[in-house]
Amino acid sequence: MISRSKPSRLTNSRRERPVRAAQRSKPSRLTNPTIGRNQQAFSTIEVVVTVAILGLVMTTVFQGFSSSQTALENTSSRLRNLDEARVLMAATSKDLRTAVRLQSGTSPFLVANGLTATFFANLDTTSAPKKVHIYVDVTSQLVEEVWNADVGSVAPNYTFSGAPHVRFVGRYVANTNAAPIFQYLDVNGGALNATPLNAADLLAVRAVKIVLQVKRATNAPIATTTLVNRVRLPNLDYNAVAG
Repeated sequence: MISRSKPSRLTNSRRERPVRAAQRSKPSRLTNPTIGRNQQAFSTIEVVVTVAILGLVMTTVFQGFSSSQTALENTSSRLRNLDEARVLMAATSKDLRTAVRLQSGTSPFLVANGLTATFFANLDTTSAPKKVHIYVDVTSQLVEEVWNADVGSVAPNYTFSGAPHVRFVGRYVANTNAAPIFQYLDVNGGALNATPLNAADLLAVRAVKIVLQVKRATNAPIATTTLVNRVRLPNLDYNAVAG
């Protein structure tokens, strides 16, 4: 009886061993460190990619906003230049259009240069003419000086010894000697280029071409605003004598 019971124990022992081995071979999800490391690495990559995308989007938005703001500032600067140029052109054209001779056969201009002009004019007067001097000062302002005729002086020998009335017409004039404001034209519209004009050319002036360039000081890359006008001198057609 003793020898019969031994095989039974061995058989049971052999059957239990594979089961225990199989149980030991199954990985535990709770204790496997590899799964936690993989999940942590994947989350870090997601964060890095998300931050990079957000940075790219914010950069694009900022650049678009900056470009829009710059374009708006440039447009505003151009409009300011245009408004200033219109004021300058209106005042200068009005003054030149009233140019008049003091005596038949003479010129209304005393000085005719590219950036300055001095002449006699029926400017806001019903009696004696006035002497007008238009020039650009060192601060790029267009200045108008007007003298009234001395009391007691008569045509054609008017004198102008008093202090002038000074008016600042406008600012930001960008004209230079290479790009003058005034160009003097003869009866055929030809340019009298040798400024300042000599005595013969002063007598030949029949019109003035005004080219005004205006640019307000700014860091923006804005082109100079340019206005052009041709002013005919109607008083000269009738050999008008003021007085």
